[in-house]
Amino acid sequence: MGDWFRGSADGPGLKLSNGATAVFLDVLALPACELAQTDFERGFALLLCNSRIGLGNDGFDLDELPWSSAGWEAERAFLLRVVRLAASRFRWELLSYEPPYVEVYLGEYERVVLEFRPPAEPVELPRLWDPEPVEAAFVRCPEHGLYLGDYTDCRLCL
Repeated sequence: MGDWFRGSADGPGLKLSNGATAVFLDVLALPACELAQTDFERGFALLLCNSRIGLGNDGFDLDELPWSSAGWEAERAFLLRVVRLAASRFRWELLSYEPPYVEVYLGEYERVVLEFRPPAEPVELPRLWDPEPVEAAFVRCPEHGLYLGDYTDCRLCL
């Protein structure tokens, strides 16, 4: 099957297998949890940590995120910082595997993020984006530094 990561449902993007999606989310979650400070940033990092239902993920389109009308450029800059820090192999030594091809995925995703402009109208939040997550979801794994999320365990400890 596979998963799509795009700017919008009808736009170009990155299509990954379920296994590649897991790797992609692992390497993005490491810097996202480290860099996140605002509610949007923490929500994005939590989305990465929570995205592991079943054997795959449905992916997500950037236009499904709750972009602020006045601050979306700073929010997009955060996503770019996350992607670029992930591409620098940030904390990859914590992974139990060598992530194959992920540099290519990150490069393609960076292009998607750079080209993205949020919709003018607010969108319905994706099912995994809780507008008011419980503070316990932001407890960090002592070994990996990732949010434990709604499942109260670390996606890398599984």
